[in-house]
Amino acid sequence: MTITRPRLSLRLRIFILTAVALAPALAILGYNEVSLRRSREAEIHALALRFGQLASLEMQGIISGAEGLLRAVARVPAVRSFDAEACGLYLADIQRQSPQLAAITVIDRVGGVQCRSAPGATARLDDRPYFRQALETGGFVIGEYTDSRISGQRGLTLATPIKADDGSIVGVLAAGLDLEWLGGRLRERDLAGNSALTIADRNGMIIAREPFPERFIGTRIPEPFQTLVTGASPGTREVTSQDGTRRVIGYIPATANPTGLYISAGLSRDEAFAPIDRAMRRGAVLALIGSVLALLSAWILGRRFVRAPVARLMHTIQAWRGGERTARTGMPGGAGELEAVGAAIDGLMDELDRRQAARDAAEEHRRLLVNELNHRVKNTLATVQSIASRTLRTSASVGEANEALESRLMALSRAHDVLTRESWDGADMGEIVARALEPFGDPGGGRLRFEGPPVRLSPRTALALAMAFQELATNAVKYGSLSNRMGSVRIGWGLADGQDGRPRLHVRWEETGGPAVRPPSRRGFGSRLLERALAHDLDGDVMLEFASTGVVCTLQTAAA
Repeated sequence: MTITRPRLSLRLRIFILTAVALAPALAILGYNEVSLRRSREAEIHALALRFGQLASLEMQGIISGAEGLLRAVARVPAVRSFDAEACGLYLADIQRQSPQLAAITVIDRVGGVQCRSAPGATARLDDRPYFRQALETGGFVIGEYTDSRISGQRGLTLATPIKADDGSIVGVLAAGLDLEWLGGRLRERDLAGNSALTIADRNGMIIAREPFPERFIGTRIPEPFQTLVTGASPGTREVTSQDGTRRVIGYIPATANPTGLYISAGLSRDEAFAPIDRAMRRGAVLALIGSVLALLSAWILGRRFVRAPVARLMHTIQAWRGGERTARTGMPGGAGELEAVGAAIDGLMDELDRRQAARDAAEEHRRLLVNELNHRVKNTLATVQSIASRTLRTSASVGEANEALESRLMALSRAHDVLTRESWDGADMGEIVARALEPFGDPGGGRLRFEGPPVRLSPRTALALAMAFQELATNAVKYGSLSNRMGSVRIGWGLADGQDGRPRLHVRWEETGGPAVRPPSRRGFGSRLLERALAHDLDGDVMLEFASTGVVCTLQTAAA
């Protein structure tokens, strides 16, 4: 029995070969699209978690700043003695200078309001959880979202105990975190389209939300999402938010956050995948057009005009599949249908290469940002560790250590504020001097005079000089020219060419009009900071003179 096979014409064979040749390119396109979507999905999850962690760090900074302010206020004599008139005026002044705080209230041990920053209803607060917790723990307390009986506003209450000289707790200082101010901070983040940021207390009550704050603030996170609030560790999840938007959220549970707040940052899935979807449709259209052109050319032109181009297409596709990313057909698009297919495939490969290059560049940028953040955090922690270690080692008592440590850390914080405003690109010498001397009187006035040309300092030099001026000013207040009413301090600086031809900064601190100065019998932390650590950080020369007319400190360092 003879089996008759179907007769295939040359044009049909070439047609089939052309279709087969295009199949790998389409497979590569599909594979790359799937890989790109998976990579993008992983990237969105990582980005959402990173945004959540950055928001958590920002909230920690806000709460930490409020804690430091309340602790400082709680030590003011008028507050500790419950002097209603002086205390009220002082609290009102503090509130005007602290827009992040809503109402500041001083409460005695039995819950009675002794003074407050603004007029309000009279009420007892002994049943408030934050009040009882502050008395029981003797530490700073972050409360819950609740109604204020004093101001009538709802907010997040912060509290710290008020202690007498013997360490006993005589009352509680409470303040509300202004939620309108917090909402303004969130709006300054310039969230991408359809992105969201949510902050809630430990019970899941929302205290800040962008977008639609008016719809969500004061409401409780729905029960299906309460496991995120009480979870053990940060994570990501794809959810449909309460506003109906599908998002990938990175969340920090309240139990895993030092502030006890729940924070989530959500990125719109549709927005995140919109560029990929557009590129996929464009790639599919290009691939379809190229396929149609190739098949029509094979069917019409025949063997002579199709075999060589088809072989060329196949060779390019196989090379590209084998890892030769630079492989291209090199066909001019206007020479014929198959050449147009070759040009389309080249364009597709170029587009895929551009996508890969863009993804690699984005990953490299992310890595640089993480490395920069890690570097700055490590440097800051190392500086704080050094300050704390040396302060505790050279202080005669716990009180002295606490006072010195707080002033030095505040000096470091003020320098960080200046550098943060400048995105850590540097700082102006005049601003560093003004911020460092701000707690000691009237910088630029009669007793604290400074002058010099505009000089741009590197972040390292700015931090070192801020710490130096803090130590010199503290010493002047305790023992030098600022310890009486007649003394003064002059700080001058200028630029001069060094031996290597590069400009160098010359700074001179000179005290006059104070008590007679004698060289100290031992070197304390301040002296060692100035003569050793400062010289090391500035990579320059530092000279500390104890002249009879007052302390003189001169230093030289590179200008930038």
